[in-house]
Amino acid sequence: MSSIPENKRILVIDDNRAIHEDFRKVLTDTGGDTGLEAAEEALFGDTAASQPKRVTFQLDYASQGLEGVEKIQQARGAGTPFAMAFVDVRMPPGIDGIETAAKIWEVAPDTQVVICTAYSDYSWDEMIAKLGYSDRLVLLKKPFDNVEVLQLACAMTEKWRLVQEAKLKLEQLERMVAARTAELRNSMDLLQQSVNNYKRTEQRLRRSEERFRLITENAADLIVVVDGTGRPQYLSPSVVHSLGYAAEELHRGSLFSLIHPEDRASTVDALKSALRQSTDQVLEYRLQHKLGHWRKFEAHASVVKEGETNAGNLVLVSRDITERDRAEKENFRLALQLKHAGDSGSLATLATAIATELGPLLEAVRDKVRFAEEGARKLQPLVRADQTTDAEYLASEVPKALAECQASIERITDVLAEIATNATG
Repeated sequence: MSSIPENKRILVIDDNRAIHEDFRKVLTDTGGDTGLEAAEEALFGDTAASQPKRVTFQLDYASQGLEGVEKIQQARGAGTPFAMAFVDVRMPPGIDGIETAAKIWEVAPDTQVVICTAYSDYSWDEMIAKLGYSDRLVLLKKPFDNVEVLQLACAMTEKWRLVQEAKLKLEQLERMVAARTAELRNSMDLLQQSVNNYKRTEQRLRRSEERFRLITENAADLIVVVDGTGRPQYLSPSVVHSLGYAAEELHRGSLFSLIHPEDRASTVDALKSALRQSTDQVLEYRLQHKLGHWRKFEAHASVVKEGETNAGNLVLVSRDITERDRAEKENFRLALQLKHAGDSGSLATLATAIATELGPLLEAVRDKVRFAEEGARKLQPLVRADQTTDAEYLASEVPKALAECQASIERITDVLAEIATNATG
C-alpha cells in the first residue's frame, strides 16, 4: 500500500476559455462522449463495456501566468498542492508559458509542467536554455489529441506521487541513519570511556608494580612467594644479604630443605594449615646460610589465590631475628648471673662481666641500626613517589624512630661503661 495518496489536482493556465472547457471535458466529464470513449478505448485497449471506471481529475483554471503561479503557491501553502499544470506558451499581455514554468518551479519545485504550444515561439534549444533539462517538463503540440492529454495527466500525476513517496522514504531513511549514527556515536563514546578506564587502571597497576618492586628490592626483610611444595615463585633481592644465596640457586629447589631439621615439621604443618584454611600464620624457624651457619627468622605467612580453583601460594615476609634472639638469651643468662651475684655479693665482678659481654653485642646492634637508618634514608625519595599520606608518614617517622633507638643504645653503652668504671674504681 502506498504511503502517499493519489493527487489528481491539475491547474490549466491558458488565456483561452475554450481551452479550459476542452480540458474539462477530457479530464472530468463523465457524460457519454463517444469521441472520448473512443480515445479511452485506444488508450486502455478495452471496449466501453469492459473498461474500468474512468479516472476523474480535479481541475482549476488561470488565465494568466502570474495568476497561475499565485494559485500554485496558495495551494501549496494550504497543504493541497497541484500535482501538475498544463501551461500555454502565449498568454498576452502577461508573461509567457516558459517564464510561468520557471516561476512555478521557484514556489513549488515538484510540480510537473506540460507546455502547450501551437507556434514555434521557442525552439527546443531556447526552451532548454531558459528552463534547463528537467524530467518535470513535457512539450504538447496543439491541436492536441484527447488520448495524449489523458495519458499525460495520468502519467504526470502518478509521477508526482512517486516523487513525493521517494522523498518521504528518503526522509525516513535519513532519520533512521541519523538514529543509527547517534547510537553508534554513543557506543563509540562508551567504548572510548572503557578504553580510558582501562588505560587509567593499567597506569595504576604499573605504578603499584613499580612501588612493589621498589619496596621489595630495598626492603631488609626476606620476601618469598612459594607454592604448596615449597618451591619458590618469587624471591626478593634481600635473599643474598640474609642467606648468601643467589635467587637462581634457590629457584632450583625447595625452600623447605633449608629449614632446620628441628623446625621443619612444625613449620611445614603451619604453612599447610595456612593453605587449607586460608588464614595468616606467624611462626619462627631457622634457615641455613650458604656458609653453613643457621639464621633465625620470624615470618608472617599469608595465602594468595588467583582463582576459586587455584590452591594458592604462600607469601612469607621473614625478618632476621638471629641477633635479637641471641641478645634475649644473653640477657637471660646475665639476669641469672646478676641474681647469683647479688646472692653471693660479687656485684662489681658481675658489672664488669656485663660490660665485657654486652659491649660487642651493643656495637653489633648499633651497626645494624645504622644500616637500617641509611637504607630508610635511601628509600625515602622512592616511597614518596607514591604521594600517599601513609607513605610520607612512614618515610618521615621511621628514620626518627631509628635515630631514637640509636641514642638509646648509646646511652645503655654509657651506663654500662660507668658501671664497669665504678666496679673497678
